[in-house]
Amino acid sequence: MDERESTSLVERDHLMKLLNLLDSEKTLLIDAKPRRVQLGSAKRRLAAIDQRFSMPASPSSIVPSVTGLHERLQTFYVDRWPEVKVQRGDTILFPSRHLGSAMTRTIGGTPISLETAVELRKIVYGTPHHSFSQEWRKSTLEFQDIDGPYPYGIQTQRCGSRGLALCIQGYLLKHLFFDREYKSSLSTASSLKPNSFERRRALIEGMCTMLWQAGEKRRSTVVLMEEEACFGPDYRYRFDNLTERLHVFEFRKLEEVKSFVKRNLDRFQEENGCGLILFLYSLVLSRTIQKVREDMDISKEKKGKLLTDMEDLTISLLNLALTGHAVSFLHNGDILYDSRGNALPRPLKGVQERSHIGFMFWDKGEEPDRRTEVGSMLKTPKTPIWVTKVNQMYGLLFSTNLDLVNDWRIENWFTLSYYTGLVSQPRTAILNIETRRGRPRPKTTLGHKQEENRIPPLENCIMTKWYGAYVGWNGTLPFI
Repeated sequence: MDERESTSLVERDHLMKLLNLLDSEKTLLIDAKPRRVQLGSAKRRLAAIDQRFSMPASPSSIVPSVTGLHERLQTFYVDRWPEVKVQRGDTILFPSRHLGSAMTRTIGGTPISLETAVELRKIVYGTPHHSFSQEWRKSTLEFQDIDGPYPYGIQTQRCGSRGLALCIQGYLLKHLFFDREYKSSLSTASSLKPNSFERRRALIEGMCTMLWQAGEKRRSTVVLMEEEACFGPDYRYRFDNLTERLHVFEFRKLEEVKSFVKRNLDRFQEENGCGLILFLYSLVLSRTIQKVREDMDISKEKKGKLLTDMEDLTISLLNLALTGHAVSFLHNGDILYDSRGNALPRPLKGVQERSHIGFMFWDKGEEPDRRTEVGSMLKTPKTPIWVTKVNQMYGLLFSTNLDLVNDWRIENWFTLSYYTGLVSQPRTAILNIETRRGRPRPKTTLGHKQEENRIPPLENCIMTKWYGAYVGWNGTLPFI
């Protein structure tokens, strides 16, 4: 045996002794605190091991048994490790990624293809050569301070992403208020102050409900962003450092979606993680790009996209988030004829069934006889939660009383809460609504116009459902 082979066996013997030493410590890897081992103590232990392993190394003893070693590994420090020469045929173990890294890789999924990325950017943004602004990229599903006035709330940005965030907020409140395992008036009232576990569970349930209904309750898709691009440069597509890094995960069971979102919820909440964009892409792919085009009635002659030029939500994206169908109108059902009774070349697709979360709309710039009409499928949802758009500003109206949308007698006098998700709103606005007597009506036309100009826009929005209702602000100055 030459000198080189003898040196290699000695080094392997030393490594075997070290592994046996680590294996004998029997300390857990998880949450184990590293402790420094003095060099003298280490030498004494190695000397003791030398006495136990004084026999010459045999081929069977060169590779020690390391069963369960990953469960009983203890960290210790030495001044200098012996130099080990690696030869061809040796097995090398590389360390995994550091736990504190910014991006954690998720095993599995399908890397997005160039064709899917192009079509996804087209249907969302209208072109594969432009992408989201910094405000959209900063938008995540991070909660507000649990000790603040909105422990149930999601942080929102002053951009178009707030509309989508408040749609998710609506489904979060639905599960927080009305889908509890044990329901009572006391538990519903206390839902506005959830703990960390309750609000996290409600967010997971709300996200999965939206994705599952977009997939017609048969399938669902979730996308996550990884570190490297999935394809190379191409003239048809401009890199945005986001879409080309997506990995697509498809599911056929709702429980599998919930389990996956629960494990990866931090990916939607981490800073600079583009969490709201990831959810938007997941929503579109759950519906599938082809069905979104069919819902929007897009053809070669008619173009369409889910975001406006100002990066605001279109009616199609709003309907996709609330109902799971990206139709372009807010009325009930399909309209086949125009106002004169003539058949339309294509039916105007509207909301087909009563949604879980409702929608109200008001814009002072619209003419009184040409205002946007919202159908009863959205005005009277299954739960008393409404996303509102008042003068291009999104908000959320909600009540904890489920009978408000099931019993007309409750509508005589009730209370609504208004939430925007912005830091500028120090506390939730509590609105008292009275519909039996309503607000006083002026007797003259001039007085009627002056009264209309004094009504806050949010009250006008509320009166699109409860006409003539009196709205009390409980001492809060009307801020919208």
